[in-house]
Amino acid sequence: MRRGGEDPRPGLATDDALRAITDTFRSVSAGDFESRVPPIGDTETAIATRTAVNGLLDRVDAFVREAGAASAAAAEGRFYRRFLTTGLQGAFRSSAEQVNQSLDAMSRNAARISQADLARLSLADELESAVLTVSEQVATAATQMGASANGLASFARGAISDAERGLETVTSLRAASDQIRDAVDLINQVASQTRLLALNATIEAARAGSAGKGFAVVASEVKTLANETTSSSEEIMGQVSTVQQAAADAVGVLEGVSRSFREISDLIDGIAVAVDGGAAAGTTGLSQLAEVLRAEVSRFVATIRSS
Repeated sequence: MRRGGEDPRPGLATDDALRAITDTFRSVSAGDFESRVPPIGDTETAIATRTAVNGLLDRVDAFVREAGAASAAAAEGRFYRRFLTTGLQGAFRSSAEQVNQSLDAMSRNAARISQADLARLSLADELESAVLTVSEQVATAATQMGASANGLASFARGAISDAERGLETVTSLRAASDQIRDAVDLINQVASQTRLLALNATIEAARAGSAGKGFAVVASEVKTLANETTSSSEEIMGQVSTVQQAAADAVGVLEGVSRSFREISDLIDGIAVAVDGGAAAGTTGLSQLAEVLRAEVSRFVATIRSS
């Protein structure tokens, strides 16, 4: 009853109707989008109110469900799943179209990201292939260089040994030349004494007259032999001097060759250490570096592929 004793006008919502609407909105606010306003009266106003409220809730429910479905599809990469705008009007339709535009943008971004991933994986494959090829070539070159270095080192050691033997031979030749010189000096001394004796014998043969003629002939022959011996000794001394000079030059050359080959041997040993590494020196060889490079690049590429 209204004030003044008047009856309520037909179609005016009662407290029960308002309570039903309020309870429905509370349920919807709590997340129950399937909640609807029950019948609140038979009047035209009650029926229109219930229809309008439930129609609004139907649209909100449809909007929320469609937005959820579109978002779930986008999360799975199914960007072709569109937000259906059938029956939507006003702000609902605008929001749905905006969601579809966002889905289009997400699809383009996903395509770009996919292309970037493909490019990244392709780059990783190319990098791995290039590095593996280079590391294999470096390892092969290191092996060949190591073999060559070992061969050169063996050759250098052999050359040093040959040069040392040649030096010993030339030194022995110089010693033999000195002995020959000493022997020739002794021969010259004997020849000098022989000429003196031959001169004395010639003088004595002259004193003896005819009895000493035969002895004078012998003394003359002895003198001639002594002179020839002296001449031959001088020639031998010249040859010995030439041999000694050549031997001295050969000694200098062989000593220089030995020093050069020792330096070459040291350089080759350094190359071998650089190629194969040296545990004592704590250095890493070229072939080992190639293996390290291959392992590091493989690890890097694996990280790229898994990211």
